[in-house]
Amino acid sequence: MAKKRRVRNGGNQPNHNKLPEQIGRLDGNPEMPETAAAAVPSKEELDAMPDDTKRQFAERLTALDEALSELGSKREDLNRRLAEAEQKETDLAAERANHEQKQTQLAEQERQLNEREQAIELRELNARNGFLEQQRDALKTLRDEIRRLETERDQVIARTEQEEREARERIDAMHAAQRDAQQADNDALAQDRQALEEERQELALERKRLEQARRNQEGIERQIRQVLEDEHQREIVELKRRIDQARRNAGADAKTIQEQRQALEAVADLNRLLEHHGFADAEALLQQFEALRTENRQLREGQRHRSQDDLEAENEALRERCDDYEQRLENQAQQINALKNEVGTRRLGVLEKQTLEQEKRVLEQHKRALDSAVTDLEQRLDDLTTRQQGRSAFEALTKMDKDLVGSAPVDEVPALDVLAQELRQRIAGALDAPLYYPEQVIRLFLGGLAMSQLHILQGISGTGKTSLALAFAKAVGGHCTEVPVQAGWRDRDDLLGHFNAFERRFYERECLQAIYRAGTEPFKDHVNIVLLDEMNLSHPEQYFAELLSALEMPAAQRRLVLTESALPDPPLLMRADGCDGRKLGLPDNLWFIGTANEDETTKGFADKTFDRAHVMELREKDAPFEVEQHPGSLPYSFSSLQRQFDKARKKHRQAVESGLAALQKSAFTNRLKDDFDLGWGNRLERQAMRFIPVVIAAGGSLGEGMDHLLATRLFRAGKITERFDVGLDTLRDLETALVEAWPQVDSKNDPETCLDRLAREIKRKEQQG
Repeated sequence: MAKKRRVRNGGNQPNHNKLPEQIGRLDGNPEMPETAAAAVPSKEELDAMPDDTKRQFAERLTALDEALSELGSKREDLNRRLAEAEQKETDLAAERANHEQKQTQLAEQERQLNEREQAIELRELNARNGFLEQQRDALKTLRDEIRRLETERDQVIARTEQEEREARERIDAMHAAQRDAQQADNDALAQDRQALEEERQELALERKRLEQARRNQEGIERQIRQVLEDEHQREIVELKRRIDQARRNAGADAKTIQEQRQALEAVADLNRLLEHHGFADAEALLQQFEALRTENRQLREGQRHRSQDDLEAENEALRERCDDYEQRLENQAQQINALKNEVGTRRLGVLEKQTLEQEKRVLEQHKRALDSAVTDLEQRLDDLTTRQQGRSAFEALTKMDKDLVGSAPVDEVPALDVLAQELRQRIAGALDAPLYYPEQVIRLFLGGLAMSQLHILQGISGTGKTSLALAFAKAVGGHCTEVPVQAGWRDRDDLLGHFNAFERRFYERECLQAIYRAGTEPFKDHVNIVLLDEMNLSHPEQYFAELLSALEMPAAQRRLVLTESALPDPPLLMRADGCDGRKLGLPDNLWFIGTANEDETTKGFADKTFDRAHVMELREKDAPFEVEQHPGSLPYSFSSLQRQFDKARKKHRQAVESGLAALQKSAFTNRLKDDFDLGWGNRLERQAMRFIPVVIAAGGSLGEGMDHLLATRLFRAGKITERFDVGLDTLRDLETALVEAWPQVDSKNDPETCLDRLAREIKRKEQQG
């Protein structure tokens, strides 16, 4: 390096005046060893040196200064890399020991480098004393050592970088594994959350079932109390009758006892008479009679020799006396036997009387207990009557009148095509678990809202029937009331509630409360839904019959009869015109949405239920999509929704009428009439005019709406499909007629649902042979 520097300087003599400055820089250089710094000559020593020595010394000092500067820079770079390596070591605990070992090696190399630098300084110090050749060799050795150290440094840096790359690759692999594990954990967590949500829904259903059972139990207990009260009343009447009978029997017993007492007195008189004649009792009289008879025989034997006349006279007298005594004895014996029988009878009468008296005392105690119970029941009845006089028979509905006051802010419904897109997004994020429905499902659902206030969502379990109703209500800011249908429901009392005439109170069920809530001020401009979960567990035509009839009436005449006569202080909505305090109107902003599964535990729907409802069959869900958030959205206004429906009907009325007319004039309609005995009814035409325009306005087509309506009204079991009296040729002819007639309705969209159902029915017939 010194030679190169001399070449660059063109052989000029160095500036000896800069030696003190160079020596000062060496003294201040942190790379300069302390021993070498101590060997640096002072200014006086420099002045005493020859010029050649100063020049050589200056060149060596310059080279050494540059080498030390470069070494310091390299050391700083190495320290920086070591710091970065140490930082990475904190992230990789497994590599810490290896990096610490490398740091130890680098420290050892630095120590060796310092020792070599000290040796260089010593050689330079010797050079000042005249060992120029030794200085050259030392500088050459130093340069070689520096190059070797630089090579080792580069190798260490390369190894460090390689290890860093390997560590980074391991870190990336670990991160990827962690991401996979995290994704698996997230999936498991989502499944657990779904399971918890299903369990929560099951618990909610079970809670509602228990509440229903509790209400049923209360009704049974009330009936039992009524029966017990009736039985107690009948028992009280019977006890009163038995007590009166016992009293009459007691009077007769007293008379009998008096007669027995008189008979006993007669017996006592007889005994006194016997004693007066010297007889202790009747037995003594009989003994005396026998003695006289014996004496008579003896006298007859002793007097045989007496004269016949005297003996006969005496014998006759004795016979008369004997007959007299025998007669008297026989009479007394009969009287005694009669008295004994009467005494026994009297004793039995006394025992029976004692038993009756004991029974009387028991009955009197029972009567007192019943009187106390009757008094308590009368008191309770009076209390109930008193309380009932101060409250309405419809407690829950009257409470709504007090609690639900004032209107809530609402938002205008946008155009139906925009609404369909927003609803799809809102429904997807409405509940805890994401719900992805195809756009067609949303359009058909909106069309169904415009067509009918009764919806039936069919499909296998897990296709999102219940979730669609819940999520839609939440998406539009409406209110949804879940009503789990029970298999034992038979009439409208199971759905709406019942009136207890004894308590003068109407027990309102959740459905009735939801109907009333929809008409209150805060909810009358909102969408309200009654969700009949598993509505075909029982026959809807039984428990839902009155509502089916009411929904067929004009809007102003849709009323439910709750009681036969008006009750005092009815709720506000039951005081409206035509309600008479005993009826409740059905509001227009209320929809009944029922879910239906098809298994061995469910019932079938009657044609009248299908014909009056909007039916949808949910199958698989749509593919996931990105969900947009709508924070702080106001509830949609029901009145603005109706205006959008009316606007769609006016705009697309002519197109729908043309499509219907084209179908009615086609061979397809003739096939329906001739082969299947099916025709176009007024109800179907009205529903088409309400349903199809909304589907078109929501982004669909005339063919899409017509296809869905025909599939749910005509191409269903019992109408066209699953009929034993229809053959394959008839089905194929109908399919051909539909395909030929459809371009007049919609040339761009085929009737996919109708054709699919026909194809499945044809395949089923072919398999049956």
